[in-house]
Amino acid sequence: MSAARNWTLAIIGLLGGNLAAMAVIAVTAHADQAQIIPAYDVAAAHYDDTMAEAERSHALGWSATAALHDGEIEVQLVDERGVVMRDARVRVGGYQRSRAVDRFDVQLAASGDGSYRAPLRAAGLYDVTIVVQRGATVFTQRRAVEAR
Repeated sequence: MSAARNWTLAIIGLLGGNLAAMAVIAVTAHADQAQIIPAYDVAAAHYDDTMAEAERSHALGWSATAALHDGEIEVQLVDERGVVMRDARVRVGGYQRSRAVDRFDVQLAASGDGSYRAPLRAAGLYDVTIVVQRGATVFTQRRAVEAR
């Protein structure tokens, strides 16, 4: 075999491998219904509103932690003095990153220990927005939470 023929075969092999890889990726992306974040352009258009909301929530001094385990989401709330909040209404909305098109919005039920819970579907990484209402005061916090 000549060097020219070896180089020609190598180039054809690389191009063929590239085409095969692109075909596999295209079929996989279509079969899994991979999606971009729904209404991303709307969220971007309201970025200033989102930042103002975050500043108002930060000024309250409250904090929320979220955990996903045993098929449910659990939120713990602490007020500005570090006291667990037991008298709030809590809603969580979001999506699993691998299935952004499947959004959820659930009202959490208060449990006796000061946590708020609701069932959640599956394991994975979630982007969630926690909305807490206590009287006329509204607190919002965005988090990434992993369910195992």
